[in-house]
Amino acid sequence: MLCLNRMKKLQVITGYCIVLLLVLTSVSAIKKLSTMDSLKQVNLGQSVPKHSLLLLYWFANTIEIDNNNLIRLTFDPNQGDYGSHHYGNYERMLEPLPHGNVRYRYYTVGNLNREMSSELPSYVIHPRVGFEGRNRDRIIFRVREENAGRQDRQIIDQVYITQHYEQADNQGTRYDPEHTYQVTTRLLNRIREFSDDEDYRDVMEDLRQLRDNFGSHADENQLKYIKNSWGELACLGLFLYIVVQEKTSSHQPSKRQKPPTREKKHSDFVVNIPARPRSSISANFTRLNLADRRDYMTLRVKTSACGTAMIHWSNIPGNYLNEGLMIALYKSDDDDKALFSKYIGNRKSGSCDTKIPLNEQLQARLHKTQTLCFFWKSLGEEIDRGDEFKSPEAVTISGNAAKLQLFVKNGKACARLYVSKHVDWKSIFKRAWVGFYSSETKSTQDYEWWQWQWVAKFTPVMNFQDFTYDTFEYQSSLNIAPGVQARLILDGYKEKARTPGWTL
Repeated sequence: MLCLNRMKKLQVITGYCIVLLLVLTSVSAIKKLSTMDSLKQVNLGQSVPKHSLLLLYWFANTIEIDNNNLIRLTFDPNQGDYGSHHYGNYERMLEPLPHGNVRYRYYTVGNLNREMSSELPSYVIHPRVGFEGRNRDRIIFRVREENAGRQDRQIIDQVYITQHYEQADNQGTRYDPEHTYQVTTRLLNRIREFSDDEDYRDVMEDLRQLRDNFGSHADENQLKYIKNSWGELACLGLFLYIVVQEKTSSHQPSKRQKPPTREKKHSDFVVNIPARPRSSISANFTRLNLADRRDYMTLRVKTSACGTAMIHWSNIPGNYLNEGLMIALYKSDDDDKALFSKYIGNRKSGSCDTKIPLNEQLQARLHKTQTLCFFWKSLGEEIDRGDEFKSPEAVTISGNAAKLQLFVKNGKACARLYVSKHVDWKSIFKRAWVGFYSSETKSTQDYEWWQWQWVAKFTPVMNFQDFTYDTFEYQSSLNIAPGVQARLILDGYKEKARTPGWTL
C-alpha cells in the first residue's frame, strides 16, 4: 500500500512537471521584438495584418515611459477605455501571472467592435487602403498594480502584439501563439520618436531628422510625398514607410544619394574610383574603365523555363581564367551573403541554373576561387558584379490614365496595375480582369488554366516611387518563363492592353 501511494504521488508530480514544461515551452516560443529591424522582419501583410503597426503606434504614443523605463498606464482598462478589457490567458499562451502581494492582470485592446473603441484615433478605426486588419489584431499588456485602485501606480511590465486565428482555422476566438510577439520597452521608445508634434510647425525638418536617425533610404521627394499625403500624421507615414517599404537588412547603406565619381588620370587611361570603393573588387581589374569593362565582359541574371534565376557570363578576360573562377548569386547589390555559388573553372562564357526562384534585384557576381581543406572550393576575392535584375517597364492602358506591368516575385508571374489618383478605377475596371498567357501568339480566350484575376480583387500596395498613381498587385501561380505575357481584358474578351512577352 505504501509503495502504491508513492507511485500515485510520483505520477501526480510527473503530471505537474509535464504541464509546467508545456507552459514554459509555449511562452519561450514567443519571439521578442526589441529593434526596428526585428519589427521589419515580421511577415507583415502576409501572416500578420499591417493594421498591427497602426495599433502599436497608437499604443506606444498613448502610454507613458519614465526615465527609469517604467511603462505607466494612462487609461483605465477596468472601465473599458478604448475598448480594452481583461484577458484571462485561459489558453496559457502567455506565462502565468505571478503570485504574491502585488496583483498582476492581463488586458487586451484593439477590438474595433467594442462600444468604447470609438475613442481610438481615426487612423486605427478607419485605416488607409492596404492597412486593413479585419479586426483580428490585438495588443495584450500585463499590468502590475502596486496599490490597487491607484492608477498612477499601475505599471505595464509586458506588451505583446497578437492576432486571432482565421475563421477557417476553426479555433474560435483564441489568439494565435505562432504570430504573437513580445514588444520590449526599447522598441516602444523607438516608436515614440515618431510621435507627431501637435503644433505641426516644421514637418519636413522632423521627417529629415527621423530619416537620418533611423538610416532610412527616403529621399526628399519621398519625404514631401509622405508629408503631403499624411498631413498631420506625416511621422506615422514615415514610420510605416521604414517598416513596410524598406528592406529588412540593417546593414544596407542608404540609397538616397550616390556619391560623385572622382576621376584619377593616368598617362593612357582613366579609372573611375567610387568615393566609397568596394574593397573586395580585384585591384588589377580596375585597370579597365567601367564602361569598357561592361562592353568587354557581361554578368547577367536571366530567366529559366521554370521560374528560377540563371546566371549568364561571357567574355571573361584570359588572365582570370588561369586562376579558376566562381560565379555567385546575391539577393541584391547591398547583400554580402551569396544565395548560390558554383565553380566554373576556366570557362570564358556559359550559363548556369541556380534553382533560386527569380526575384527583382537579384545580382550575379564573379569571384576568384579560394581552396579550403584540400579540394573544397569557396568564394574568394570579388572581381566584378552585374546589374540588379529588373522586370520590364509598364505599358500604358490607352484612354484610362493607367499602366499594366508584368513582373516577377518568387519565380511567379505577377501583374501590377498603376492607376492615376484622379481616376475612379473601381467604376472603370469594375468588370476588368487580367489574364496570363504562355505566349503572345495565343488568343485572348486561351489564357493559362485558372491564371487570371478580377482587377477589383488586386491587392493595394504602398507606392513611394511614383506619387501620381495608386498601385495594385496580383501574384499568379504560373512560373515566369520566356514568352509569358499579361493582358488586361474589359467586358468579356475585349483586350485593352498587353505587356510584351517576357524575354529577360
